[in-house]
Amino acid sequence: MANARTEELKKELLDYISAGGQVSLLDLWSRTGSGLDELSGALQSLATRGEVTVAGPQGGPPEQVLLSLSNGAGEAAARLAGREKRLAAGIIASNMPVLKGKLLAQAQEMIRELLSDGVPRTREQLAEILTVELPLKLPGSMPDVVMRPDHAFTLRDTPAGRAELARRTEEVRARSERVQKQRRQVDELLEEREVLTGEEISQALGEELLPEAVAHLICLPGDSYAHPDSDAAWDEAARYLSRSEPISRKEFVRMFKRYKKLVAHIKKGREEPPFVILPDGRVTVDTQPEGAEELRRREILAYVHYTLKQKMGGRSFFTLEDFAPRERKLARQEALQAGCVELKLGRRELFCAPIKADSGKIARELNELTGLDLAVRGGPTVPVAYLIDNSYTAREVGRLLGMHPGDVGGLRELGHLQGFQMEGVVRYWRVCVDALHRSPNMERLLRRAEKIKTGDAARILNITQDQIKRLTREGHLRGAGRSERGTYLLRRGDVEDLLARLPDIRAGWGETPGQSPDRPVRRKKRRPRRNKTEAVRAPGPIILDEYQQKSIAALLDGHSVLVAAPTGTGKTLIAERLVDNILEQGREVVYTSPIKALSNQKYRDFARQYGHYQVGLITGDVSINERARLLVMTTEIFRNWCFANPEWMDNISHVIFDEVHYLDDVERGTAWEESIIFAPPHMRILGLSATVPNIHEIARWMEEVRGSKVMVVEEYRRAVPLEINWLTPDNEVLDEDEALDEIEALRQVGSRTRYSYGGGREGGKYGSGE
Repeated sequence: MANARTEELKKELLDYISAGGQVSLLDLWSRTGSGLDELSGALQSLATRGEVTVAGPQGGPPEQVLLSLSNGAGEAAARLAGREKRLAAGIIASNMPVLKGKLLAQAQEMIRELLSDGVPRTREQLAEILTVELPLKLPGSMPDVVMRPDHAFTLRDTPAGRAELARRTEEVRARSERVQKQRRQVDELLEEREVLTGEEISQALGEELLPEAVAHLICLPGDSYAHPDSDAAWDEAARYLSRSEPISRKEFVRMFKRYKKLVAHIKKGREEPPFVILPDGRVTVDTQPEGAEELRRREILAYVHYTLKQKMGGRSFFTLEDFAPRERKLARQEALQAGCVELKLGRRELFCAPIKADSGKIARELNELTGLDLAVRGGPTVPVAYLIDNSYTAREVGRLLGMHPGDVGGLRELGHLQGFQMEGVVRYWRVCVDALHRSPNMERLLRRAEKIKTGDAARILNITQDQIKRLTREGHLRGAGRSERGTYLLRRGDVEDLLARLPDIRAGWGETPGQSPDRPVRRKKRRPRRNKTEAVRAPGPIILDEYQQKSIAALLDGHSVLVAAPTGTGKTLIAERLVDNILEQGREVVYTSPIKALSNQKYRDFARQYGHYQVGLITGDVSINERARLLVMTTEIFRNWCFANPEWMDNISHVIFDEVHYLDDVERGTAWEESIIFAPPHMRILGLSATVPNIHEIARWMEEVRGSKVMVVEEYRRAVPLEINWLTPDNEVLDEDEALDEIEALRQVGSRTRYSYGGGREGGKYGSGE
C-alpha cells in the first residue's frame, strides 16, 4: 500500500510540475495536500532518477526552491551525472525541515488567532477550521496554550486559561496538604509498629495512600515500609551486603545515603552490628567470610595484646616463638605499634621492649643470648639505648681499625667479630671490636678479610681470569659479593689459602704444571651462559631512564602518552608508576593486553604487587573482582564496556594499552581503534608499543578523534645490545676476527686442493677458490 501511494504521488507531482513549468516546493505541498514525509520521499526519488531538476539554495526559503522536469525526461534524465542527481536530492532533503518549520509556525499562529476569542476548542474542532497540519505536541510546543480537563485548549491569558491555571494551583496545594497529613499519620503509625505494609497503612488512613507520603521511608520486600534508621531497615541493608562482596566506605555512603544515622556511624569508623569495617576501609557484615575473619582477627589481636603486655613487663628482650603462626603476624604488628624494635641475633629474631630497665638486668639478658661479657654502664635505660651504647656501626669500625667499611662484614663472616641487626642496620659489639683492635694479629686478619677483584686474584695465583671463574664454579673459591659497579669480588684470605692446593687442582684439569697461563689454548667456544648471580639486580632505588621520566611526567601532567621502545627496555615500569599514582589518588585504572594469557600473567603480577583486593581480571573465560580499582582485561572486553557500560567508567582516569601496535593487525586492529575512539572523553590513554615507523601518525590520529593532546616518547637504545657471531660446521662460535681467519684458512686449503687435482670446476672441495 505504501509503495502504491508513493507511485501515485510521483505521477501527481510530475503532472503539477509539467503544467507549471517551474514550481516551488511550497506550491507543490499546497497542491498535493500530502504529508511532508511522503512528499520528501517522492521528490527525492524523482530527483535521484533524474526525472526532476532542482534549483535553489540548500536550507533556504521553500519559495526559492524551484522544481522542473528534465529535458527529454527519458534519455536526458539518463544522461544526467550522478553527482547532479545526488545534489538535487540533497537540496530537497535539506529544505524539507525548513518547510516543515514554516508550516508549523503558520499553524501555531492560526491556533493563537482562533483561541484569542476566549472560547476553548478541542483538537478536532481546531483541525476542522485549520487548513494546515496541527502540531503533534500541542500544547507542549506552544507554552502559551493550556489544556483543560475536558481536553479543550485555550490561551493562558484568557479567562478560561486563567481559571484553569488557578484550578491547577489549588489542586497542587490540596495534594501537598494531603501528602503532609498522610506523612504525619504514617510516622505515628510506625512509632507503634516498626514495619507496615502499604495495604495496612491505607486501611489505617481510611483513604488511598499517596506515593509522596512514604517517599521518605525505606521500601522493604513485600510492599512493606520502615524508617531508614529502624532495625528492620538496617537488617535489610545487612541482607544486601550479605549477598555481595565487601564495598568501600565511599560506595557504602552512596548506596545507603538515606540511612543517615547508620552512614554517620560508618563515616566515623563506629561499627553497628552486624556491620563490620575491614582494615582496608571496606564495609561488610559478620555473616560474610571477610567479616567473620575480621572478627576472629580482633579476638586474636586482643589475646596478642594481653600476652605482649605480659612479656614486655617481664623481660627487655623477647621472642614471638610461643605464638601460633597465624597469631605471630598480628603479634609482630602489635609489637611494632607498641614501640618495640626488631632485633636479629644470629638466627634468632627478638624484640626490644620499650620499657626502661636496669643496665645490669639488660646486660645479663644479653650475656645469656650472646655468650659475651657485656659491661654494665649507667643506670636505668631502655634496651635500644643500651645496644647503641655498646656497639659500633660498620663505618665506626672501619675508622677504628683503619679499613674500608665494606670489608667489615667479612670479619663477621670469618668469625672475628660478632654483631646484630637492628632495624635493618648491622652493628658490631664494642667488646669484640676493642678485643680485635688490641690483638697483635689484627693486620693479618684484616688482610685476609680484604675483598679483591678477580684480576687481582688471578695475579696472586698466576693464572688467567677464566681459570679463576672455573675455580669459583667448582667450589674451590667462594664469592664475597659484588662491588658498587657490579664487579665480582673474592676474599684475599681464601685466594691465598688456595695457593698450596692449586697445582693438584690444575693437574686434575689435565694441565701441565709448568704450562704458562698466558699461553693461548685453542678450545671450542661455547655459547655464553648467563650467570644466575649476575642476573640478580643490586639492591637500591631504581634509576629511571630519560624516556621513562619523560613519559611519567607527561602522564602526571594529564596528557595521553604513546611510548615506542624496543623490547626489554622497561616500558612496563612506566605503567606501574602510573598505577601507583592513580591508586594513591583513590581513582581507577584499566590495563588491557592483546591475549588472555598475557592478561592472566599481568593479573598475577599486579595481585602480588598491590594485593588481590585491589586487582581484578575480566576476560572471556573468567571474571574476578570486577569492582577492583585496577582491572586487567583484553582489549575486546574494554571495547565492549565502552559501548554497553559507559557509566561504569566514571571513576576510571586512565586506560593502558599494552602492545598498542596491534592497531595494524588486519583481523583484530578494529578493537584497538574502537576502544580509542569510543573511550569516555575524560579518560587518558597510555599506549605501550614496540618501535614502529609511523608512531607520530598514530598520535595525530588519536588527537583528532580524542580531541586532546597526545605525547610521543621514543627510545631506540636497546637494553641488551645485539652481537653478531659466526657458527662453524663443527659448532664453534667465532667473533668477526676469528671468522675472517677461518675463512682465509679454508680458502687457502681449497686453493691447494684445486691445484693438487689439476684445477677446474670439480677440482676442489670448496669450489673454484674465487
